Amino acid sequence: MPEATTMQVLDLERLLQDVTPSLRHAFLNALQGEGFEITHGIPNLLMPQEIDESIGWLANSRFGESWVRLHSTLSHAAADGTLVDLSYGTGGS
Repeated sequence: MPEATTMQVLDLERLLQDVTPSLRHAFLNALQGEGFEITHGIPNLLMPQEIDESIGWLANSRFGESWVRLHSTLSHAAADGTLVDLSYGTGGS
């Protein structure tokens, strides 16, 4: 019998809970501008490094420490093998 595997998932709401509203808005717009689909209640799992690399240009914006924390969270998730769920309404925060 094959062993069950567990998957670590960081939902979008939890990812964005500690960032400023302006960064949250810019982050969501950047994701959509880069072609990522933000779903509503339907899981959409992505690798955090893919997200970070695609929208890393936000680091050059005015978000300062808020961006650093978001980038750090994505980096730690990538190192842990955690996926990011780009779905709102999954009950995160």
